[in-house]
Amino acid sequence: MMRYWDELLREEVDGVIVVVDKSWEDLPIRDLFDDTVFDIAEMEDKVNRGDLDWFMLRARVLYRGLELGSAIVGGFLYEDPREVLRDGTAADLIWQAKDEASREIPKLIEGLLRVEVDRLAA
Repeated sequence: MMRYWDELLREEVDGVIVVVDKSWEDLPIRDLFDDTVFDIAEMEDKVNRGDLDWFMLRARVLYRGLELGSAIVGGFLYEDPREVLRDGTAADLIWQAKDEASREIPKLIEGLLRVEVDRLAA
């Protein structure tokens, strides 16, 4: 099954493109919320009516179309999914994606240099 992502944010930051998008959450609400604290049936009904959005959130860091880092987490329940852009949720995920990218970039550079050295030696 193909997963579709709805883009919430795309912006250039420090020479890279940061994308935040969401997709439907495939875990049941009752698996992540405690029905002794929340009215799960009401939450499910609101999602089914479209009053609430139940989704996974992903942040990616891209350079020239190449994904350098990403982070994803699920179980979000919002009336307006764009609220994640204002409440710090997306910022945390963006930080995680940038952190992954910062660890992957040196490996990528090393690999490219090795390929070039091998090419020149041939």
